[in-house]
Amino acid sequence: ECEGNCPRHHSNPPPARVDSSRSSIAATSASIMERSWKDKIVGWKDAELRNSEIVRKCHEMGKKVSHSQVTRILNKNFDVKKPYTPSSILDKDNVMPIFDLIKAAFLEDSQAKVSDLVKEIKIQFDEELSETVLKRMRKELLMERGNVRYGHSVRLANRAPRLSFCELHLNLGTMFLHHCFTDESMVYSGNHGRFVYIVKGDNSRRVKTRVKHPPSLMVWGG
Repeated sequence: ECEGNCPRHHSNPPPARVDSSRSSIAATSASIMERSWKDKIVGWKDAELRNSEIVRKCHEMGKKVSHSQVTRILNKNFDVKKPYTPSSILDKDNVMPIFDLIKAAFLEDSQAKVSDLVKEIKIQFDEELSETVLKRMRKELLMERGNVRYGHSVRLANRAPRLSFCELHLNLGTMFLHHCFTDESMVYSGNHGRFVYIVKGDNSRRVKTRVKHPPSLMVWGG
């Protein structure tokens, strides 16, 4: 029988668990609320309400603000960010063509080497840029870094014939135990690495052809 000194009765209650997902949702909701009430202030001012009336409306919705805060929100200027122009580019007429060259290079090859682009810019425009400047220009083009995902890729022209071949031999009972297609390249060509640089949201360009090893390559049946 418990005499009152049982650890079960005297132990402190376990600390409340904090749900990280709920806390992040609450923080996001608070951020949205922060923007929404400020937007309402601008809307009320457009409706020709006086500052005293705007303050009263804010108090009614549970937001305590002063006249000076309302004035500060209404007078806030939103400056447009100036485009990045590297000072190391001597001829400013070359700025946009160099940006276009960098964009085209990474759209063609998402793993293009910065060092090769520096040399190409020197040849085409006679401008000497550091790799740091070029990376900053790439960032201005909204090129973000993503992890490479490898997957088996079959050339479009070979897909239909290959599928027909597989269906035919499956109907004949072929087991494909020691069969592999050799029309696809067996050696990986081009740049390969952990990262790619792609336009934000263009996740399809993260996928690269997997390196193929003939001993382990078996049938791909569509």
